[in-house]
Amino acid sequence: MIPITLEIIGPGIEEEYADAMDRIAFLLDAFKDYPASNDTAHGRVVYQLRWLKQEVDAQRLPVPVHKSWIGTLCYVVGSCEVDDTKEIAKALGELKRILQGPGLLKPRHFPVIAAQIDDLVADIHLFGDPLTPDETQLVADLEEVAKGIRSGQIIPPLTVPKGIHPLRLALMHANRLKEVFPPHPDLRRFRRQSDHLQLPLFENWRPYVAQKPPLAAPNPGLGPEAPDFTLVRDLVKTKVTKT
Repeated sequence: MIPITLEIIGPGIEEEYADAMDRIAFLLDAFKDYPASNDTAHGRVVYQLRWLKQEVDAQRLPVPVHKSWIGTLCYVVGSCEVDDTKEIAKALGELKRILQGPGLLKPRHFPVIAAQIDDLVADIHLFGDPLTPDETQLVADLEEVAKGIRSGQIIPPLTVPKGIHPLRLALMHANRLKEVFPPHPDLRRFRRQSDHLQLPLFENWRPYVAQKPPLAAPNPGLGPEAPDFTLVRDLVKTKVTKT
């Protein structure tokens, strides 16, 4: 792995705010025909997005922010119930990723991905030689991608119009390598390295080794966790009044 410099880590919370606001603006426009409401999933997302815009504008959000503050966002990313288009699903997932800390891939991270490929290839040879024909082809494909990233001819993330990228399928199905890597000192080393490579290479994630430390809000104002309004909500629902 190459040294992870301050230049690779990048700027502070202002970058996360800018990335978040790009997606908030896109999503608010995409949901412009849905009124803010607690009665529908789309309406709850609109409420969440408006609140997020308010807090980012006020610079009160730390990164990562506790999931209790973005519960609606986290829920719909998992449930997929407001994924009206692929673009909406992508923006929701990226917004959650930004606010929870992992962040997005940037061009300054491309050398890290190339170095991750080098490390993975080295371990494949170290623990897997002699390689099968399929494994030899996997190594050749990985080396070609690393070379292309370094030359600027390949720009991550790698995508295909439909389905899963062939290189990702090859990494997922390299079953023998998962077994031959030694059980110590690092269990499932191939799988861990492969997964850590696949997220930036195919999914636009910032590489784990290049993630930023926790970033405090410039204008702190939120508590560590959102208040629990469950009791108030239940009292309103049952119309319980003080006697």
